[in-house]
Amino acid sequence: MPWLIERWLSGPGWRRVAIFAAVTGLVTVAAWMSFIRPHHSHFSQLEADSKQTTQRIAELQRKILQVSPSELHVRLSNLRAFSIAEFVGESRGKLLKWQPENKEGTLEILLPWEELPSLFIRLAEYRVVSEHSFTITAQGGLLKLMMKMEFSDES
Repeated sequence: MPWLIERWLSGPGWRRVAIFAAVTGLVTVAAWMSFIRPHHSHFSQLEADSKQTTQRIAELQRKILQVSPSELHVRLSNLRAFSIAEFVGESRGKLLKWQPENKEGTLEILLPWEELPSLFIRLAEYRVVSEHSFTITAQGGLLKLMMKMEFSDES
């Protein structure tokens, strides 16, 4: 083998150039087949997925724009002032703690789990409750809701 390589490299210049070009071509083809081509096809697939996702987002944005504004917002004229007795009574819950402060209040209430979604819907109907944070824990067959509410300046 060393004799063959010596013969190729010690020959005329055109033979050395041809051998160099052939070896370089083989290495390039091998690199393309094993490294570049698989990554290129993977990137093509990612690009196709990205286009599909972009189309889905555009479709959802069109659907959002088709929703009428009355469906998005509760009319402010229909909102009522916050009443803790009314709020707890409508939720069929038991008031554990109500601690109002300056512009916020802490509420603890026990209520049936099926009343929880409608409780938040009713909370959105009050015009003075601007923000809230809550924690829900199980307590027997009921849920214990601890909620911290912030009130807006409206009355």
